[in-house]
Amino acid sequence: MENLNGHPRVMLIGFDGATLDLIKPWVQAGILPNFERLMSEGAVGPLQSTIPPVTPAAWGTMATGMNQGKHGVYDFFARREGSYQTYIVNSRDRHGATLWGLLSDGGYRVTVFNVPATYPPDRVNGSMVSGLLTPSLATDASWPLELLSDLKRAVPGFDFHPPGIFSKGKEVEFVQSVLDWDKMTLDATEFLMKREPWDFLFTVFIGTDIISHWMWREMVTQDASVQNSDPAVREKLAHAIENVYRQADQILGRMLEVAGDDTYVMVVSDHGFGSLEYYMHLNAWLVENGYLKFKRTPGVMLKYLGYRLGFTPLNILEMMRKLHLAGPVQETAGKHNDFLRHMIKRVFLSLDDIDWSRTTVYTRGYAGPLFVNLKGREPEGIVEPGTEFEAVLQKLERDVRSLKHPVTGEPFVSVVLRTEDVYSGPYTKYAPDFGFGMNDLSIQPFGVHDFASSHWFEPTPDRTGTHRMNGIFFLRGPGVQPGAQVQGAGLIDIAPTVLALMGVPIPTDMDGRVVLTALTDETRENLQISFADPELPIGGEQGGSILGEEDEKIIRERLEALGYLG
Repeated sequence: MENLNGHPRVMLIGFDGATLDLIKPWVQAGILPNFERLMSEGAVGPLQSTIPPVTPAAWGTMATGMNQGKHGVYDFFARREGSYQTYIVNSRDRHGATLWGLLSDGGYRVTVFNVPATYPPDRVNGSMVSGLLTPSLATDASWPLELLSDLKRAVPGFDFHPPGIFSKGKEVEFVQSVLDWDKMTLDATEFLMKREPWDFLFTVFIGTDIISHWMWREMVTQDASVQNSDPAVREKLAHAIENVYRQADQILGRMLEVAGDDTYVMVVSDHGFGSLEYYMHLNAWLVENGYLKFKRTPGVMLKYLGYRLGFTPLNILEMMRKLHLAGPVQETAGKHNDFLRHMIKRVFLSLDDIDWSRTTVYTRGYAGPLFVNLKGREPEGIVEPGTEFEAVLQKLERDVRSLKHPVTGEPFVSVVLRTEDVYSGPYTKYAPDFGFGMNDLSIQPFGVHDFASSHWFEPTPDRTGTHRMNGIFFLRGPGVQPGAQVQGAGLIDIAPTVLALMGVPIPTDMDGRVVLTALTDETRENLQISFADPELPIGGEQGGSILGEEDEKIIRERLEALGYLG
């Protein structure tokens, strides 16, 4: 079906965290018939994620066709101006024109639903409902504003977060909640598709990500590591990820029916997935290596002594689990969250206890970004720009390259990265100064929790899966080469490819390119790709926090419960 501008429609479907490492074998086993159909009728290949492959940064890159140095989102969190504290990112932190905004400006009707980090939503020519990181009780999470009320009436129980969270002993209920949430996402998507005509549809299903964070080890070992001897329970959990992918395949089938043969269907993920075995607690490593120092007051010194003796939040939680007290304590904590947070800061070390006058490097963020305590940038910076800054980075590089796996004794850092190696644009000033990648990706640098552990390297307690660099790319539609194998495509290429297929000029400040290898020779020759100068230059400051303190706390807790923050 063509839209009013004479170009085919585009349906962009996201399955968060989906990976070809699972899809291809399950297609061969005959259990994902609709993904198999896409592979035979269209083009397929891996899709390179952002560095690091963090959800808000990845979807932001997909929406804008820009690297993070231009759109400005690097993590789930952004640093507060003039502070060492962070806040949950929002759509105002994302800069540059979006795919749906450019199409709206071109006169196309767009429907955008459940894309992470899009709250508050944009005013589009059509409909938009924001996704992950939206407060559950938000009343301004849709455009037009009345759409959210209509959606909640049409889809009873609609929420921006799944109804269940992972907890030991309730794994089966958690798996079902993930399935239910993706089903609810489909119901909401179908309601929006039927509500009004659209030329471009963008919807995201997140169950493939959440289930992989918590059930990866059960899938790999085929023997659920739960305190339950029931064979039926072990069997159900061992196939939990497979069953979520089976449902994703059914969802895809429903969407293909709506699309028909004349609509481009593009299926993507923001990153891939793989096993998670160890955390590298960066704050503990920074303390051990002298980068991060604590205040010398008696209270802080007492907490530091407890920290060195193993009196840490993770150790206390593990002890409670062994005594079967973790569940009741967590339920009580949920009812008295503010009091609990206050007590944790009173009893355990936190960022409030850091002596910034003696600290040179710190970390704040999901994948362990490292920031130099730079004079003139940080509120209490001590490292001089220039030669001293460079010396700190060089020492960091030497230290991380010398890291060895405490179990195997083998080096595990394969690459070190500085800001200029990865990003370009006006928002590199908000980027981490230093990062590094592992040759064993089952090890994850971690910088979210303050001082949860006194050991810089230890096995993960619950989460057993984490992000990988390669997501998925499928494209089917008019002029797409059946069976084409696409190599080298990235998230950054999605926006320019959609714009080209729909006949809209590509802004010259986009970093991505059109994925021409997915198309037939004839289509490539006839495709009229045009470019235009961006309407507004990129620049300015961060959007800043827009959430109240309570909403901020709730979303952080939900992210942790969903497996995004450990």
